[in-house]
Amino acid sequence: MRSRSRIRSQAGMTLVEMLVGIGIFTVIAITLSTILFSSTRLTSRTSRRANAQGSVRQAMSLMSTELRQAGADPSIPAAGIVAIVSGDSVSVHVRADLNGDGVLQTAEPSEDVTYRYTPSTSALTRDPGTGASTVASDIRSLEFRYYDAANNRLAALPLSVADAALVRSIGIHLTAQDGDAHPISLDSRVTLRNR
Repeated sequence: MRSRSRIRSQAGMTLVEMLVGIGIFTVIAITLSTILFSSTRLTSRTSRRANAQGSVRQAMSLMSTELRQAGADPSIPAAGIVAIVSGDSVSVHVRADLNGDGVLQTAEPSEDVTYRYTPSTSALTRDPGTGASTVASDIRSLEFRYYDAANNRLAALPLSVADAALVRSIGIHLTAQDGDAHPISLDSRVTLRNR
């Protein structure tokens, strides 16, 4: 009788014990895979948002730099560079004589630049005089606002020649979307240095 109980205890696991073990292993595996997939999705979403923010910030920085330089005319005597050629709520055309030679260059860095938002393509483009290229995509909205020296908004758009001469700062409100269609909004106010 002793030998039978010894044999039975050494025989291994019963079917019930095996099913319980498989059940526990399955619960652990499902929990770990859920955590892994969730963290992978979150990492991917965060990466897409960071890329979208970086792209929009880079576009805003380039635009701000070129708008700030509008009207630069270091040549002696002054060449009479017009800072803002035209402007409305979705586009602005600026000029600056960056190298002081009295001639507007369209080779980069361009001295004659137009920024334009096209709602149908959701793109912000930059045209240095040689053709437009996309600076940022997935743009939901862009609005340029123009202010005079007393900080009054010039509401009549497109800007007349007289109003364009009054502009001392340009407000930019840009809203983009990341890959998951979450809005990214940036606001900036650029003071024209050469006015």
